[in-house]
Amino acid sequence: MRISTLLTSFTLTATFAAAADTTPANNPYTQYPSVAKTASINGFADRIYADLPACAKECVKQDTGNTPCPYWDTGCLCVMPQFNNRIASCWIANCDGAGISSARYLATSLCSTAGVWDPYWFVSPSYTTSLDKAQEAMATTTKAKRAEIPTPETSPTVNTSIVKETAAALS
Repeated sequence: MRISTLLTSFTLTATFAAAADTTPANNPYTQYPSVAKTASINGFADRIYADLPACAKECVKQDTGNTPCPYWDTGCLCVMPQFNNRIASCWIANCDGAGISSARYLATSLCSTAGVWDPYWFVSPSYTTSLDKAQEAMATTTKAKRAEIPTPETSPTVNTSIVKETAAALS
């Protein structure tokens, strides 16, 4: 009986091995970019760190220990809300709307480049909402500041060079 079990096991193993086609044409994982197996900060931060606004830089220096990802694996880190939520929380606490907008753009672009599917950079819905509100607050504040700038049409006695300088300073 043990010999028949061993033969059955061998036959099944051989069948599955023959059925598993790992040629590049049939393996969807060969489409993703190669990942360097090293990082100075982590696989998420390294590629965008230099371009992040100052308020967001310390936020990406997160430990990857709360994920199953190797610290260098960008794509894996992009889909881990437990990792990205801590980054988002830090951005909300430390950045204004423009900083958050820039940081989110870089994170999304990085994750898209790493082959991650839409929404590319995964955070929990509550953090997505908080990030959106922070960006909206910035847009509302910017519109309000621009509305306060007098224009020649609303104040005919205004020196137009001062208006242009003020508008340029707020942009």
